[in-house]
Amino acid sequence: MGIDELVSRLEHDADARIAELQARARAEVTAIADTADQASARARAGTLAGLRAQRRTRLEREVVGARQAARAAQLRAEHAFLDRVMTRAGELLETMERDEAYVSSLPGRLVEALAFVDPRGARVRCRPSLAAAVRLAVAARDVTVEEVAGMAVGFTVVAGDGSVEVSDTLPARLERLRPRLLIELLAEADQ
Repeated sequence: MGIDELVSRLEHDADARIAELQARARAEVTAIADTADQASARARAGTLAGLRAQRRTRLEREVVGARQAARAAQLRAEHAFLDRVMTRAGELLETMERDEAYVSSLPGRLVEALAFVDPRGARVRCRPSLAAAVRLAVAARDVTVEEVAGMAVGFTVVAGDGSVEVSDTLPARLERLRPRLLIELLAEADQ
């Protein structure tokens, strides 16, 4: 074998070896690129999932906030509605002292109120326009009737020692009914 042949063989072996190394390097580069692409896709998916979760959480908070604001506005409107009803009812109470049905209910209401105090020495306060009806209702009892100008329609019963006061004025009764009226008025308004 001559030198030319030996050089040719060495060049051929070197070319083969270079081709093999290049093929292996390309395979490694492709594998690294594939791995990098997969890692990038996983990172992108993770980032997108995180962003979606943040957006979903923010959206849920906004929905809850909007629901709370809507419910608060609804409650304000309902209470404003009840306030208007109560104001109008309060205006109408002023005419009740002339209502026969109301005046005829006074004796029973006085008996109920007097049950909470020792009737001896008790005082019943009322408007001058109701004083005659109240005196008639408590005539058989040891009770003093006091006329109080400007007092709300109705009466209050005060124990002789002042320890207990029972208010049966119409505004006080109406205010005690407020929670029940709110429920009933809103149920009726929803129909």
